[in-house]
Order: sequence, then C-alpha cells, then structure tokens
Amino acid sequence: MNLLKVGELVSPGEYLKRLWAHRHFMIRVPLEDLRSQNSHTLLGSIWLILNPLLQVGVYFLVFGLIIPMDRGVDQYLVFLTIGVFVFFYSQRVISEGTRSLVVNVGLIRTVHFPRAVLPMSAMVGQALAFIPVFLVMSIVVLAYGNWPDFRWLLILPVFVIQNAFSLGVGFIGARVNHSYRDLENLLPFVFRLLFYVSGVLYSVDSVVEDDFWRAVFLLNPFYCLISLWRWVMVGTSTGVEVWLASGIWSLLALSVGLSVFRSKETTYGGTG
Repeated sequence: MNLLKVGELVSPGEYLKRLWAHRHFMIRVPLEDLRSQNSHTLLGSIWLILNPLLQVGVYFLVFGLIIPMDRGVDQYLVFLTIGVFVFFYSQRVISEGTRSLVVNVGLIRTVHFPRAVLPMSAMVGQALAFIPVFLVMSIVVLAYGNWPDFRWLLILPVFVIQNAFSLGVGFIGARVNHSYRDLENLLPFVFRLLFYVSGVLYSVDSVVEDDFWRAVFLLNPFYCLISLWRWVMVGTSTGVEVWLASGIWSLLALSVGLSVFRSKETTYGGTG
C-alpha cells in the first residue's frame, strides 16, 4: 500500500494524475446535485430550461422593446440570447468555483484528495446544467433561419476555451475567498459591471467607432468569448485577433489560476 503524506506539495505531473484518479467524483457529485436541485419545486427539472428562457425574456422586453438597443444588429433576439447565456455560464462557473472551498470545508477536513477537484467539480456541474440552456439557444438560433454549417463544428472547442478561462478564474477566486470571504459579496457587483461592458446587450462594432477602443475590448475576456460564440452560431463578424485573445486569456487564466490555487493548498480547511 502506498501512503500519501498529507500536506505535501507534489509535482504538477503527479498532481494531474491524482486529479484524473478523482474524475468519477467530479462527475457523480454534480449529477446528484443536479437531480436534487429543483426536486422540491412544482416544475422540477423544467426550471433548468425555464430559467434561461425567463432571463432572455426579461432582457429582450427591456432592451429590445422598451429601451431599444438593437442599433446595427440583425436578429436581436438571437444576438441577445447568445450573449446572455454565454455570459451567465461563465459567471456561474466562476462563482461556484470561488465558493467551492468554503462550502466543502467539512469534506476538506475529513478526506485527503487534491483540492482542485472541488472547483473542477463545480465547473462540471455547471456544464451539465448548460446542456438544456444550449438546446434553448440552438432552438432560438434555428427559429430565425440560421441553419448549421461548418462553424458549428467549433462549438466544442469554443466551449473548452470558455471553460478553461472560467475554471482558471474560479481557482483564483477559491484561493482568495478562502482567506477573505468578502470576495463572495463583491463578485455580484463585478459581474454586473462586466455584463454592461462586454457587448451582451449591444454590438461593439456598431456602437464603438474608434479602432483603438475596439481593440481595448480585447482586454475583456467575456467580450472575446461572447464574440466567438456568436460567430460560431450565426456567423457574426469576428476577427482573428478575437481568437488569439480568447486563447491567450484561457491559457493564462488556467495556468496561473491552478498555480495560485496550489500554492496554498495545504492551508485549505485549516489543515495546514
């Protein structure tokens, strides 16, 4: 029998092997959570589809009809649906990853396992919950006559890029939130600001005319990810620079995030 020394930092390669050994946990736990999430409500699992529909309905009513923001945008409902769903998916992955250590402190103190399993499990849970959301998004896209073409083959790679970025930020959030719980209270305000500066409700190309300020938007990873999804789903104009920025943001967030998370892993749960 090989005994694991608690509190020992292992090499990145060994750490990844231990994460892979816990892959079943990352899938089983989110599945059970998803089954029980709305078990005590009248509509049950239907809320997984109803929630995103209501979100888009509210934003379309306000910003599509009452306060029109569709200048220069064809098929505004499609444009809005993709933006809202993509933005809130990353928000949920980051938020749940940030909370993952705090809400599982009892498990951390009881069982020895790579702590990165917790933010990753939160991401898997959100990815599973995104399946009905993606179906709703696809139905809206198809209803407006946007039939699948070669770009749809890139849906999975774009989703992987988005998850890599969101998980990386979630790692950093979990590390900071473990020491400073104020982050949980601050995040909703940060996301609210990002929502309005990421082109969710409006076309940046139509509203921002200066090339310099358009380039500044590349510093916003949420804008980049939303742009990729819109190009993949409906062919909205997207330059090579958006792909490059998205790839850089994802690799940077994941590598730095995991490194930051691991640097204090032995202290999580007060065991270090």
